[in-house]
Amino acid sequence: MADSSVAITAGAGTAIDTYQLAGGDHQQYVREAPATAIAAPASWTISATAATSVIAADTSRRALILWNLSTTATVYLRYDGTGPTTAAGGSHDQIPPGARLEVPKELCTLAVSFIGSAASGSVGIAAATAA
Repeated sequence: MADSSVAITAGAGTAIDTYQLAGGDHQQYVREAPATAIAAPASWTISATAATSVIAADTSRRALILWNLSTTATVYLRYDGTGPTTAAGGSHDQIPPGARLEVPKELCTLAVSFIGSAASGSVGIAAATAA
């Protein structure tokens, strides 16, 4: 297959290299860029009312760390723009009081929506991106 017939579409923060093998085929490597910048820490005041897309989707985000600064409220998360609920099946993840969550790399580019089990405290947010 000729190079011109292979579509190469690297996402933000990635690079694609190809190497031609002896038989004429190409081996492709995708290199993801590490984080190159981290935003100033942000926060969300925990509310028992759902807040959608508190953290906007960002394809250049490489890391997302959240910590629950409340001593009493559990924070429930959805990795989309839908308002989570505290009911079973109403969220994708949760952060117990005083706990920290490092969002998996595969999910950290998505929007994140929050709700608390009670209006108490705040959630700290640290996000790193790649240019």
